[in-house]
Amino acid sequence: MTTRRPRRLLLSSVCQPFGAAHGDGFGVSYEGSHQLMWAQGIFRTRGTTTQWGIDFIAANLQIPTTTLHYPTMEQFIAELRRGYDYVGIAFVSSTLHKLIPMVKAVRLHAPGTQIILGGYGTALDRAILEPLSDHICRGEGVRFMRELLGEPVDAPIVQPEIVQQQRLFSLPIVDKTAYIFAGLGCPNGCDFCATSHYYGKRHIRILPDGPSILGAIQKIRTRHPDMVSFWVNDEDFLLDESRGRGFLEAIRRSNLPPLALSCFSSVKALSKYTAAELVEMGIDWIWVGFEGKRAGYAKMEGRPFRELFADLHHHGISVMASMIIGFDYQTRETIEEEYEELLSMRPTMCQFLIYGPAHNTPSYARLSAEGRIDSSVMEDHHLHDGFSLGFKHPNFEAPEIEAIQRRLYREEFARLGPSVLRIGEDWLAGHLALRDHPAPRVRAKAEKYGRDAHMVQALCDASKRYVNPAVGRWIDALKARLEAGTGALNARERLIARAMPAALRYTDFKLRHGLDQQPTFTRRSFRMSPLQKRVEAWAARAREVRAESQELAAAFGRSAGFRGDPI
Repeated sequence: MTTRRPRRLLLSSVCQPFGAAHGDGFGVSYEGSHQLMWAQGIFRTRGTTTQWGIDFIAANLQIPTTTLHYPTMEQFIAELRRGYDYVGIAFVSSTLHKLIPMVKAVRLHAPGTQIILGGYGTALDRAILEPLSDHICRGEGVRFMRELLGEPVDAPIVQPEIVQQQRLFSLPIVDKTAYIFAGLGCPNGCDFCATSHYYGKRHIRILPDGPSILGAIQKIRTRHPDMVSFWVNDEDFLLDESRGRGFLEAIRRSNLPPLALSCFSSVKALSKYTAAELVEMGIDWIWVGFEGKRAGYAKMEGRPFRELFADLHHHGISVMASMIIGFDYQTRETIEEEYEELLSMRPTMCQFLIYGPAHNTPSYARLSAEGRIDSSVMEDHHLHDGFSLGFKHPNFEAPEIEAIQRRLYREEFARLGPSVLRIGEDWLAGHLALRDHPAPRVRAKAEKYGRDAHMVQALCDASKRYVNPAVGRWIDALKARLEAGTGALNARERLIARAMPAALRYTDFKLRHGLDQQPTFTRRSFRMSPLQKRVEAWAARAREVRAESQELAAAFGRSAGFRGDPI
C-alpha cells in the first residue's frame, strides 16, 4: 500500500528582472525607496523589499510551504518541478505582464498544480483573472488560504520573522529592520486608495492592542537581541487612540532600549498625541499624506501641517510627506503653490504621485461614470504605477503632468539636499531638544539621536561633489552644527570619512552602468521536515548536474559541427 505525500504549497512574488527594458512602468520596483528618492541617485538607500505578505501567509498555515521572493523564471520553473499541489503568485496590476508568463510556466511544467492569484492585482476584472487561475484570493490572505486548504480558520495568528538589510553608498547600514504586522486595511477610505477599498474600508487588527504590539517586538528581540529598528506595518498606525496609548503604556513599563520605529500615519491620528509621546514609543520616521490642500480627506483634519511637521522635526522625528498631483481642482498654479508650501516645511523625504483611478476604488467609479477613463492607459496595466495619467484631466494632457511630476522630484532634491543628510539634521534637532527631558526614556532616545547624528559628519565632505553649490553650503553648515552639537570625529571616525569618497564613486559607477540593480532572490521553507529538505537538496543538485551535463553535451556538439541537439 502506498501513502500519498502531504500536500505542499508554493507562494511566490513575480519574477525578476525589473526595469523599463523588461516592460515595467517607471514606478515599478522591488525597493520601497524607489518611489521616494529615485531622483536622489547615489544618495538613495537601497535594499530588497520582500513580498512580505506571502511569508505572513506561509507562517500561519499548517501545510508545508515554500516562498520565493523575486526568482528568475528559471528559478521559478526549477521550483515548480519539485512538485506542489498549489502555487500562489502575489502581484499588482502594474506587474500583470510578469504574472502571465509565470502562469504559462505553471501550466506547462506543473499542469496538475492549482494556481492561486493574490495581492492588490486581484482587484482587476474577473474576466482578466479567471483564465489565469484556479482560485482568486481577494482580501485577507490567511483566512482565504485556511478556508481553501480546510485548515482551522480561527487559529491564532503568528508573526513571521522578516528582517531587511538596507545599504547606503553600497555599504550595509548597521541597524537591520524587522517587520511588525499590526494591521491591514484602512478606515479612512480616501477615494484613490486601493489599500483601503481592497479591504472594504475596514481596519483588520492583526495585533489587537498595545501590549500585543510590544510582545511582537520583544519576541523578535529574543532571536535578535540587538534589534532596535522596526517597521510597523499598519496603514494608519495610532489612529485607534486606545491601542496607541496602550502601546505607549506598555513601552513605559518595559525595559527596552530606545527603539527606532517607522510607520504610516495621518494628521488625524498624530494630532491625538504629543511629539514627546511619539518619541517615547520609539517612533522616529513617519509617512504622512500631505496630498493636496483642497483634497478634503478626513485624515487631514487636526493640527495644521506646518505646526505638526515643525514639532515632529524638533523632536527628531523624520517626516516622509506624500503629495498628489492631478486632482480636478489643480492647475499649474495650484500645483506650484502646494509644492512650494510643502517644501517650505522641509520634509525629510517626499513622494509625488499622479492621482489615478485604481481599480475597485471610488475614483475609478466616478471617472468611469463621467466617461473620463483613458482606456489606452487603463488597458496597458504596466502603466498603473503612479507615474502615468489614466484619465482625462480638465487642465492637463498626460505628457505635461507627467513631466511636472518628474520635475518636482528633481527640484526637491536640488533644493533640500539628500534625504540621508536631512535625517541627520532631524536627529541633531531631537538630540539638542530632548537631552534634558524629564522622562528617562525620552532622554535615552535623545542620546541615541546624538550618537547617530554624530556619524552623519562622516558623510558630509564626500557628498558635496554630487550636489549643487547651494546644497553644498547647506552641507557645510550642517557639518558644523553636527560637530558643535555632538563633538568632532575621532581618529577612527575620520578614517571612515576618508573612505566615503571611494564608496560614493563606486556607487555612482554601478548606477551609471546598471550593475547590481536587481533584487536579491530569497527562498524560505516552512514546516518542511528534515527528510524533505534533504531530498529537496539532493534533487536540486541532481538537476544542476543534469543541466551541466546537457550544457557540456551541447558544447561538444557545437565544437563537432552538429546542428541542433546532439544525440
